[in-house]
Amino acid sequence: MKGRDEPSEAGPARPGPARILGAWAERHRTAARGLLLAGVFLAGLTLIPAPQDVRPVHYRLGTVLNRPIIAEFDFPVRKDPDLLRREREAAIAALPLVLVRNDSVAVAALQTLDHLGRSLEGLRGEVPRSPEETAGVALSQPAYAFLLTRGTEPAIPETRERLRTYFDRGVLSADAQRRLVGVDRALLHSGGADWVGPLDRFVAPDRLRRERLEATGALERTVAELVEKFAWANVAWDSTETEQRRHLAAEAVDPNLGIILKGEEILGAHKRILPEDLRELESYEQARQLLSGVVRWRDRVLGFLGRAVLLALTIAALVLFLASYRREWVEELNDALLLAVTLALALLLGGLTLNVLHLSVYLLPVAAFAVILALLYDERVALAASAFLTLTIALITDGPLDLPVILGLGSVAAVWSVRQLRDRRQIYRLMLYMPLVHLAALGAFGLVRATPLDILLGDGLYLIANPFLAAAIVLFAVPVSETLFGKCTNLTLLELLDLNRPLLRQLMLEAPGTYHHSLMVGTLAEVGAARVGANPLLARVIGYYHDIGKLKKPEYFIENQPAGRRNPHDRLTPGLSRLILESHVRDGIALGRASGLPRVVLEGIGQHHASGLMSYFYQRARHKDPTTPETEFRYPGKRPRSRETAIVMLADQIDAASRTLEDPTPSRLRGVVTQLIAKRAIEGELDESDLTLRDLTALREAFVPILTALFHGRHALRPGYPAPEPTHGRHATGAHTEPPTRPED
Repeated sequence: MKGRDEPSEAGPARPGPARILGAWAERHRTAARGLLLAGVFLAGLTLIPAPQDVRPVHYRLGTVLNRPIIAEFDFPVRKDPDLLRREREAAIAALPLVLVRNDSVAVAALQTLDHLGRSLEGLRGEVPRSPEETAGVALSQPAYAFLLTRGTEPAIPETRERLRTYFDRGVLSADAQRRLVGVDRALLHSGGADWVGPLDRFVAPDRLRRERLEATGALERTVAELVEKFAWANVAWDSTETEQRRHLAAEAVDPNLGIILKGEEILGAHKRILPEDLRELESYEQARQLLSGVVRWRDRVLGFLGRAVLLALTIAALVLFLASYRREWVEELNDALLLAVTLALALLLGGLTLNVLHLSVYLLPVAAFAVILALLYDERVALAASAFLTLTIALITDGPLDLPVILGLGSVAAVWSVRQLRDRRQIYRLMLYMPLVHLAALGAFGLVRATPLDILLGDGLYLIANPFLAAAIVLFAVPVSETLFGKCTNLTLLELLDLNRPLLRQLMLEAPGTYHHSLMVGTLAEVGAARVGANPLLARVIGYYHDIGKLKKPEYFIENQPAGRRNPHDRLTPGLSRLILESHVRDGIALGRASGLPRVVLEGIGQHHASGLMSYFYQRARHKDPTTPETEFRYPGKRPRSRETAIVMLADQIDAASRTLEDPTPSRLRGVVTQLIAKRAIEGELDESDLTLRDLTALREAFVPILTALFHGRHALRPGYPAPEPTHGRHATGAHTEPPTRPED
């Protein structure tokens, strides 16, 4: 349904940013449309997947593939992660701990021992002092006394020999001994040479302590104590070298089970995936994902440009369609803006779903935007937009070939389900029709391709959830679009048909004649609009509200004047009566705007008389002054710009004219209808309404049965006015050829 700017009679809009932006867009219409197309194009670019994002294929154990999997490149078959981890742990466990020997420690220890011997030899025969005061070594009292009384021979030489032996074998530090617990062998790194062997080669602090405790005799105890004191640890744990060798050992474990060459069959068609097959398929998928990130920059740029060109072509196709079949909506900036915003949001939602959330393409609610456009525009635009969206998504995202068919058929079902929308709850019908169409199409493709049942079930769940998401979007977006863009859907029109609305109730109480006339006009307009394919609800609503301006002065219109009361126009000049009749159009727009009527209804109120002639008062003026120009007694309104408003104009005049017939027989009613429609067509009042000659014929055939049923008896003229002169000939013109009409209508 087309929305336009509010009529100028409704008053100027408030200045502000929106007003300034709208004025700029009107002055630069080409630039404004270019910006809208650029916005849609940029939104469509969000659908382009990143070059490295190759959609992963998930294989499941036990499933059967309907096609063979052939390797497109050489790739290694990876080991199971748990198996690889265990093998690396075993390789690390088999690696001995790395120890390092420091020979300078042995030299320092032996030098300290010799210094102790010389110090003790110098003390013999002198006052005894403690060993700490002589050599800085703490010895037990028995060992100190033995060395002073017996001398350093042979205790010191024997200690030196034993220490050399121990230093050659390696004296472990306490930290190295603790780390070797539970280990049966170690690697000794010394002087660039490695030795690997059992741990009994090394001398540990525990062994030295045990030898001291087990020694017998004064000499043995003294030597054992000296060995324990000077057996400094010259072998320590080399953490850096150990970790390096462990890392090399883990890396040395081959992570692959083998190599599959390019062109080799990984799994044949219609074969069950076994564990070893699953490992090969997963390795192939990992290699494919890695190779996808090694795309050259030139390929990335060319791929992006190719998708951008495809997007531009689909947008151009949609624009050409609209320019050919709905040009008025392309020219109307408000409609162009709404259409561009709707398409851009649909494309942005597609990019978010596919490239950010990484959800299934079958979850895209294309039908939601088709329904929105069907409610705000018409079914043809909705279907064209849904075809554009599905085709764009399939081309830009490299989606499955069945995507445009499945989502496109779902959009057709959704648009059809709201085609005759008479209740807001009928929107939920799409949640019934869409899943049936989706599943039927998906099942058909599944039968053709022999798709496994589990894959069909997964896709089917997304297609079942799709209509629920679409219904939620529609219920939220339609009221917002009506408010922001001044649109009027059937849902709003149904609300306006409530006869208990304040404006209609006021019309019924204060202007009952106009009220009943409006109901009749609405009925005629609805039947006529349905016959020619226009919007019956809109025509009926305009018919109900077209004369609300008569509420300002209801007594000046003949249908509201009680029988027997003198007509107030008899006391007025024709010019003043003309002003009163003319004002009811402006008053109607003002009342409608104050009551929140949609712009399309306000247009109908402002255009329902077009520039029609007030024939009765024109004849009165001509009777007084034959030179009175006809233009002074024509309504200053615009010609109807929509079929619905034109139908209301015809219904209004036909109802008024038919009520003045003395003998409203079917033939006379047909003559009045035919003559009035022909006159309005000849005068050019219908030129901007898109009504064709075939439509005018259909309207005549729709109006006559309704009028015949209404005027089944004789209707007398209201007293006080002469009957209009009869008309003769289909090409009669002028005031005297006007079909019978009430003087004040």
